[in-house]
Amino acid sequence: MLTDIQNGIINFDKIICTQEFLPNLKRYARILGPKGLMPNTKSGTLVSSDLIIEQVTQSKLGLIEFRVNPESFIQSKIGRRDFDDDKLSTNFDALMMALIQRKPEVIKGRYFLKGMIKTSMGAPLKVDLSRYATIVA
Repeated sequence: MLTDIQNGIINFDKIICTQEFLPNLKRYARILGPKGLMPNTKSGTLVSSDLIIEQVTQSKLGLIEFRVNPESFIQSKIGRRDFDDDKLSTNFDALMMALIQRKPEVIKGRYFLKGMIKTSMGAPLKVDLSRYATIVA
């Protein structure tokens, strides 16, 4: 796999590794870093050796990862270019349900104000979140 990375062949979505293996990946950081594939503890892809099996299992089961920036925008990947509409819709529903389940109890009123989906290089598209507003209430 490391020779594939060196040759620019990246046919995976995530690398999960332990601290012991990280020095082997550091020489490929210029390739993996810009693609967001370099393992780190913040994203849960750099784990201790006793937790690696659990993390790989969760990842294969569809662990939903998202980030919230200081302006309270949620950033998450819901699919790739080759996904069909049904798969993207299913992934978006799973993301929204994960957000609803993690809603803090102290937040009252509207939880979602507006929604936009954006491709990495395209213009944003508005999303109707009224369906999810009824679930949150």
